[in-house]
Amino acid sequence: MIIKGLAVIAIVTLPMSALLWRQSHADPVQHRYDVTPHKSLRVYLINGVCGLRLLTMPTKTNIKATFHTPLNSDPTPSQGSLMLTSSINGPYRTTWLVFPLWMTTGLLTIVGAIPVFTGPVRQRWRKWKGHCIQCGYDLRGNNSGRCSECGFRYRHDDNRMRRY
Repeated sequence: MIIKGLAVIAIVTLPMSALLWRQSHADPVQHRYDVTPHKSLRVYLINGVCGLRLLTMPTKTNIKATFHTPLNSDPTPSQGSLMLTSSINGPYRTTWLVFPLWMTTGLLTIVGAIPVFTGPVRQRWRKWKGHCIQCGYDLRGNNSGRCSECGFRYRHDDNRMRRY
């Protein structure tokens, strides 16, 4: 159930990931979000890379703002490879998470495809073990042609169940 939910979320967010990848090449941009009075998050989208920079400050900022500005150069420290780092400069702590957008698109595709492939594999495994294809109940010794757990109809063919 959880895997199916994750797959649905992945399939829904997959187009967004592809659009972010396209935007990062066409129009590199940076967004700034003041998360809390002490933390500021900058999101960089440039050349197929997403960079997240979290700045923790010792004092409160005056305003809570959200804005975006165009980028002319690549501010991400890893220049496109996967990276997670944190550094302290005086009272400020900077945490970087940089990842290529193709990685998120690939992971979303894989997670979205899991139920497509696990369903038939699960059915074949249950059939081979002599269990009900629908619910997994052990049907060895049951000759009624119907699963006593869920009511699924089947027939025996050389100790293998088939739908009809």
